Amino acid sequence: MYELDYKKFWEENEKCFEPFSTNKPRVPVKLPFDDHFLFEEMNVESTIRYYKDREYRLQLHRLCNDRMEQAIGLRFFNEKEEMSVSPNRFEVIMGAHWEYSEGATPWLESTVKDIEDVKNLIKRAEKLDMEKEAFPEEWYAEKERLEAAGIKIDYGSRGHRGPATMATSILGTENTCIFIMEEPEVMKDFFEILTEKMVEYHKALLKATNSELKPGYWITDDNSYLFPPRQYEQFCAPFLERVFREFAPGPNDYRYQHSDSDMRHLMPILNDLGVNNVNFGPTIHPAEIRKAMPKAVIHGQMPPFTLRNGSPEEIIEIVRRDIDAVGRDGGLVATTAGSIAAGTSFEKIKIFLWAVNEYGRY
Repeated sequence: MYELDYKKFWEENEKCFEPFSTNKPRVPVKLPFDDHFLFEEMNVESTIRYYKDREYRLQLHRLCNDRMEQAIGLRFFNEKEEMSVSPNRFEVIMGAHWEYSEGATPWLESTVKDIEDVKNLIKRAEKLDMEKEAFPEEWYAEKERLEAAGIKIDYGSRGHRGPATMATSILGTENTCIFIMEEPEVMKDFFEILTEKMVEYHKALLKATNSELKPGYWITDDNSYLFPPRQYEQFCAPFLERVFREFAPGPNDYRYQHSDSDMRHLMPILNDLGVNNVNFGPTIHPAEIRKAMPKAVIHGQMPPFTLRNGSPEEIIEIVRRDIDAVGRDGGLVATTAGSIAAGTSFEKIKIFLWAVNEYGRY
């Protein structure tokens, strides 16, 4: 009942992304699959091997894409990682470290114990040369190998995790929450150096690859909800203002902010910063987002667990709600409020796609 001509659907989808325009076939769709979805779908035997064994990872991507293509006509996961060596992670350069455990995704862990550690971290960060710190030694040899084969590495698109989430990784979540209230002067210095070094980091990537900047900037900042508005304005807003000025300076340049959480208290601040594309947590009604951020394209607001666990009627009802609330002006991208939950069946995704195709036409 919910089948579509998926080749036609995805070809048409490419024509649907002009923001706040109804001169397009229908509401566009994005499907934000991630590694959690892949692990569940493919019953991955070792998540650690997935992250550390490149060929194993690409094999799983191909196999999962085969399933996706058969079910919904889409190949989503990268099947050809041209660089076998990545730049050093910014948060690691700044003092965090990776933790791996079987059955989970990697996470960044802090070594900070007290505010004196933060002060020392700031002093260390001030001396960092990002053109040297951004790349492991083997990265340059890999770059030369690819360039000799006629493959250019392009880091022209810019974006990163946001300042709140980076702070919790570098300093620890509990520490961050305490320090922004009890040690505001030190935290002001921390966020200033975080901002400065992030700009340097992006510029180092652009320079090392001779990439031309593609104006636009995306931010994923799940932990921003931990900040009260005053503290967000004090510590995080200057970061966004600076990176937008550097990498998305035009009034219509892409400025995207994602947070899985309830962002009601921060939406007015993000609106004032010129954020014009948002993907927020599922507890916020799309009409509320539109009221607070009238110029922002809303990516959402299908609750991931409704898509995974809901009946066809419930899924269709949410699709129609979102379209009726904010889709008629062309300012909606139909997607989940956060990533597609692990364990979501392709049958449920088919219902979602069918509903957008059925009710989202202009």
